[in-house]
Amino acid sequence: MAFAKAYAIAAAFVLLPVLAFAGMPLRFEGLPVTIQRVASMYDNAPRLKDIRARIVADEPVTTTELQILADVGDGLAAYRLAQRLLAMNRPDLNGKVAQYLAIAVDDGRTYAIPALFDILSDRASAISPVRLAHIENALATQAAAGDAASAIALARLYTQGHPFGTKPEKARALLRAVANQQSIDADLALQMAMMIASSAPLATEDAAAVRSFLLMARQSSDLGTRTAAENLLRAFPEPEAQDGGG
Repeated sequence: MAFAKAYAIAAAFVLLPVLAFAGMPLRFEGLPVTIQRVASMYDNAPRLKDIRARIVADEPVTTTELQILADVGDGLAAYRLAQRLLAMNRPDLNGKVAQYLAIAVDDGRTYAIPALFDILSDRASAISPVRLAHIENALATQAAAGDAASAIALARLYTQGHPFGTKPEKARALLRAVANQQSIDADLALQMAMMIASSAPLATEDAAAVRSFLLMARQSSDLGTRTAAENLLRAFPEPEAQDGGG
């Protein structure tokens, strides 16, 4: 009897995905269970689906339609809307632009980061605390997921102290986390190395990150960047060389 019950339970779990996809009501251990198919944000919203389809097809979409879609978290619509607002050349809209760029970043569209960084670095940009909290969280989420662009942008903002305040320890932690990613631009790698190196005293992991960035910078085609990296590397030798090899 116990075996039969166990077999029935196992069979129910095997059939769950099939039945759930069909939207069929189930009964488990005498209790009714209804499994709903996970819907996308557009499945039950024809208007949103239509706007999204036109954006993807590069067909005409109004600013109002972009905002409707962006406000439900669509990163592509948010980025397109931010671009339109930026084209208006109105600094008073910087806070709104930054909000929509952050929605794009939060949706994984990290190509929005350069424009977002420029607005955040502009001390004339008026951005509310609520929006700043959302923007910081969006960058931090992507950085935690391993995105180097988000980590570097947030680290630079923490280092310059605006608009999130000066947070050198968080900045160094972010930079350490991406120090081994080889896709970082050589000039930027040099800047990252100097940012960490300027925050003495350095922990062992900080020194290792500096060296990693300098090794990237040394591959630059620019003589100045390459020379600066080579000179700085003398102060950050390999651990074996530093302790005499043994």
